[in-house]
Amino acid sequence: MKIGYLHIGALQHGIRRYGRLLAAEAQSRSQLQVIEAEVNLTGDRQHDRTSLIHAAQTLAQADVVHFQYNRAIWRDHWSQLSYLDAFLNHCSRPLVVTLHDIFYPPSSATLTQRYFSHPGTVRFSDLAKAVLRDRVAPHILALQKVIARSRVAIVCTQEEAQRLSDRIDRAKLSIIPHFVESRHLQNDRAEARRILGLEPFTVITLLGFIYSGKGHSLLIRALPKLPETVKVIFAGGVSVGHEAYYQELLALAEQVGVRDRLRVTGYLSEAELEQYLLSTDLAVCPFRQTSASGSLSTWISVERPILASNIPQVEEYNRLQPHAIATFEPYTSDAIVDALNHLIPSCSPEPDPNVSRLRHHLSMPKIFDQHLSHYQAAYESQSYSSAKIA
Repeated sequence: MKIGYLHIGALQHGIRRYGRLLAAEAQSRSQLQVIEAEVNLTGDRQHDRTSLIHAAQTLAQADVVHFQYNRAIWRDHWSQLSYLDAFLNHCSRPLVVTLHDIFYPPSSATLTQRYFSHPGTVRFSDLAKAVLRDRVAPHILALQKVIARSRVAIVCTQEEAQRLSDRIDRAKLSIIPHFVESRHLQNDRAEARRILGLEPFTVITLLGFIYSGKGHSLLIRALPKLPETVKVIFAGGVSVGHEAYYQELLALAEQVGVRDRLRVTGYLSEAELEQYLLSTDLAVCPFRQTSASGSLSTWISVERPILASNIPQVEEYNRLQPHAIATFEPYTSDAIVDALNHLIPSCSPEPDPNVSRLRHHLSMPKIFDQHLSHYQAAYESQSYSSAKIA
């Protein structure tokens, strides 16, 4: 079987990396051939459309094509509709899509049902806005276009599937957990901590792009109530459009007197990232809400102890492997302080055994096998349809 992969989005974007890692696993399978196409959207609509058409034509040699979608990597607003048309209209192969960052409001159909079945629970103005949104909002129209053209739409969690339940035919939707990549760490923990100047500290790290809702401010407010030996690392750069929020974080750190106990790394190369992963005593994921989390998967890959807010996606991990991820609630600085002060004394340089078992459940080979079954089903359904027409 020939599998095609479209890689789109900024080179450092986690979703682009997600697709590339799947393609790399496919290349390791002797029975598979892999065709890859890369597109860097520049904002020049004509240039970008030409690039997407060329990519679609390249991938037309495959038996099935897998691509990634969220509203950011295809560029937001109306331009993404043009870009999606350029690719989808020129790629004749069966398509499999993974949907990322699932945050959509209730559909107009859902609100209509509530409006009539439970009078008073939905205002007519909200219903009217939902009807208009479903007909003209570019991000809704783009989702509809992607789903209509794809044989299978994959999400990583039950929570995401639930969020999409009123927008996608359940028969077309599949849940495949976010894979955990195999990491072969090249450095020594003690050496990494020495290089980074973190030897004397208990290191707590929040990984990934900095944007509101990810819990950075919650951790800053908690830091004054943690032992003086605790150093907090924000390992990642500022997400585009959230520069003002980042400045607010720095001002907050100054205000509560912990600016000297906070380090913001900016964008990290793979080698630099590895040093911070090795140096971390406790990973913290205090997300207010999320879809699937690449940073959580990264922490699982290095088997570090993890503290996270008690959100549905984390509950899914803990159902798969009990006690793998510690949680805190309610979503307050006092609650996270209590949890951190409970966990910090037990932190160890050794791999966390429950996280190690979770890592095994989510290993790339196991997760890729689930993708492969969908690739085969999409290809076979195309072959069956072609045979019926003939």
